[in-house]
Amino acid sequence: MPEIPIAADGVLRDFCAAGMLRPIDFHLARRLAALAGEPDPDVQLAFALAARELRLGSVCLDVRTAHLDLLPEADLDGADTDQAALAWPDPDEWLTRIAASPAVAAPESEARPFRLHDTLLYLDRYWRQERRLARALRLRSALSPLEVTEAAPLAVGEHTDARQEAAVAAALRHPTTVITGGPGTGKTSIVARILASLAPAEPRIALAAPTGKAAARLQSAVAARLPGSPHLWGGTLHRLLGARPRSPHVEYGPGNPLPFDVVVVDETSMVSLEMMGQLMAALAPETRLVLLGDPHQLRSVEAGAVLADIERAGGLVTAPGGHIARLTTNFRSNAEINALADAILAGDAAAAREVLASGSSVELVDFDGSADPVSLPSVREDVLAAAGRVVAAATAGDTVGALDALAGHRILCGHRDGPFGVGHWARAARSWLATQLPDYGFETRSYAGQPLLLQRNTELYHNGDTAVVIDVGGEHVAVIDRPDGPLSVAPSLLDDAADLHAMTIHKSQGSQFDTVSVVLPPSGSALLTRELLYTAVTRARGRVRLYGSADRLDEAIATPVRRASGLARH
Repeated sequence: MPEIPIAADGVLRDFCAAGMLRPIDFHLARRLAALAGEPDPDVQLAFALAARELRLGSVCLDVRTAHLDLLPEADLDGADTDQAALAWPDPDEWLTRIAASPAVAAPESEARPFRLHDTLLYLDRYWRQERRLARALRLRSALSPLEVTEAAPLAVGEHTDARQEAAVAAALRHPTTVITGGPGTGKTSIVARILASLAPAEPRIALAAPTGKAAARLQSAVAARLPGSPHLWGGTLHRLLGARPRSPHVEYGPGNPLPFDVVVVDETSMVSLEMMGQLMAALAPETRLVLLGDPHQLRSVEAGAVLADIERAGGLVTAPGGHIARLTTNFRSNAEINALADAILAGDAAAAREVLASGSSVELVDFDGSADPVSLPSVREDVLAAAGRVVAAATAGDTVGALDALAGHRILCGHRDGPFGVGHWARAARSWLATQLPDYGFETRSYAGQPLLLQRNTELYHNGDTAVVIDVGGEHVAVIDRPDGPLSVAPSLLDDAADLHAMTIHKSQGSQFDTVSVVLPPSGSALLTRELLYTAVTRARGRVRLYGSADRLDEAIATPVRRASGLARH
């Protein structure tokens, strides 16, 4: 049942009971309204909904369309989800009353707790962040083009297409370049070639990403093209900016710009509004910026969808100083997986079902959550084949073979818990494999072939790295899959690692597997979205099995993640 604050009454109580608001939304709105002297319940409702939207990843509330866009949170069991029964204020009248509130400022007014910009209601801090970012992007777009540098020749065995060539040329000419594209479209290869082209000038280069794992992968790919470069730095965006623990302040900013000639950011779709604003503020005008990412993947867990906003708006990064390059050809996955991903992105459920029905490497397997996962023949087939190869290589002490086999198959879930979650599927897979493979599946000690997911950052490895335990001369060694080569450590040093018989789709971003088994969330789940499904499907190179139903597949494809933003309006 939804938790309803004792102090809630009237329209606010109704919205809490319907699962539209959480107590934290209610209390924040009531407190700010009381401080500003705002008694109107409908205006307080707008404040609470703006707080809710921020909590769910949007930067603002679109007041005019709230009654059409906003849905109850599906994980609140027992919520009254009859949205039509809620007493939504008339949008035009509601906007007028909100604009007149002593708690709400107009765009050019002095700061108040909330800010109304056109039909968008913000908490003031996030309006300011969005406005600063929009101005920074437009200022960089107004910079003059750079002196043309000749593109470096292709590496041995490297292939290219017209869009990739255009992206390289754009990054060599413009101070700001955004390169978007799905997995396998060559984003990382393009960056390596761009930096190789600039290498004769010996630029100071920073390679960054939201996560340590992504940053290490980018650094490894570039370092292979620029061996021995003394001016190459790599790390997370937090480290790049000099973020302080438990503090909003960073070391680098307008008065202390980053000491680099080139800054490259990978996995930009995961960068929040606040972090992107801090990055832009820390760039000197002469610093070349290259942003990489896939705007269709899962977004930042914090507020904002900056990469998608930049690509969709079109007016934020423009010539003469900026350029957006879009890559479309996936050279990594097979044609059926690419066709399924395209249908998902297009929101075409009929086309997706047709690909699944006719394809030999993509399949929809019926699963409603009631059956034991390993009762399904395809699950047993995939997990046993993959685990068998891992164990064979691990027992033989074959480090490279064990890590390659570990990437052969992965169970991906949207949820962590419950019959559709990582915990349930991982336990089922490990328990069944223990009946099929000797000395397998212990929970209290390591064993040859044990797959691990690392869950913290250290100087040696990153949160999200994977590892496998191998047998070396009768001793167990955990081998971590690092972009710059395998790293061997004692299993006892990884006591916080999790079982890797399944993982969340969020954790899988940036990874690739030969085969993926995707467990669709239940109907009505807030995670059953187009972006989640697309991200999961595009992790596969050779085969995709979706475990769910046609109805849940349709629901996912028809449900894009909604993140309200006004970035292009500033």
